[in-house]
Amino acid sequence: MSIVEAIKGKLYRLIMRMLGGKWSSGVVKKFCDSRLSRPLIPAFIKFYRIAEKEIQKPVAHYQSLSDFFTRTIDLDLRPVDSDCASVVSPVDGYVQKFGDLTADQRFQVKGKWYSFEELTSLQIEGTAYGGGKFIILYLSPSQYHRFHSPVAGEGAQVAELGRRSLPVNAGGWKYGGRLLSFNHRIVFRIQRRVSSMLMIAVGALNVNSVIPSSARPFWNKGDEVGYFSFGSTVVCLFEKGSVEWSDTLHEEAYVQVGEKIATMTVLERKNWI
Repeated sequence: MSIVEAIKGKLYRLIMRMLGGKWSSGVVKKFCDSRLSRPLIPAFIKFYRIAEKEIQKPVAHYQSLSDFFTRTIDLDLRPVDSDCASVVSPVDGYVQKFGDLTADQRFQVKGKWYSFEELTSLQIEGTAYGGGKFIILYLSPSQYHRFHSPVAGEGAQVAELGRRSLPVNAGGWKYGGRLLSFNHRIVFRIQRRVSSMLMIAVGALNVNSVIPSSARPFWNKGDEVGYFSFGSTVVCLFEKGSVEWSDTLHEEAYVQVGEKIATMTVLERKNWI
């Protein structure tokens, strides 16, 4: 990295951390939560080319930009893949990266390495994620911002990390440092009979922008788990030998909630809940 790029990176992180700090992001959040932001909703819809057929209620119904941003949709528009062995996308978003975890449970994104422990705060001893798989899904501001369970199983929140968040856009990935281990995030475990998976909901440019919405002990595939009050990314980690990627999956692909992204292996299928 050149000296100029290094300076740009430091300036970017300084500015974004100020914007993402408790006071400044609190001001942004307060405005977005207030009726003062309501007149911005039509412009938001137009700028991001949001499909109006998916807006369940009249635009006038939404009392603030946050209210609109966290809107629900008719989930009949997002039918969950009927194959009982399928793993489905938890969000509407773009496949940023997917692949295999190393034997010591690490993976690389945008030239930066992340470890299982720093991402989740969980100890690697006794886990089976080494040699497993990971996928990162990015949600743009235009998309439906609720996230759902990719599989059926016993679901629970196991960790909440990070107090501030930087953007997860191109500038953030280039200059923001190791975003996935810095930003506010909540770690969920979905336990099945012989294996488990982790779903990490990562916020962006806000404080506590990830909000769990399910208190049920068992999640069916496609059940809502939570939502983002601002920008977002979801990371899914799968244990070794538990899933195989769908042939149609590729980086930059757009996937929707309930769409098949992987299939459970023969061993996993014999033991599903």
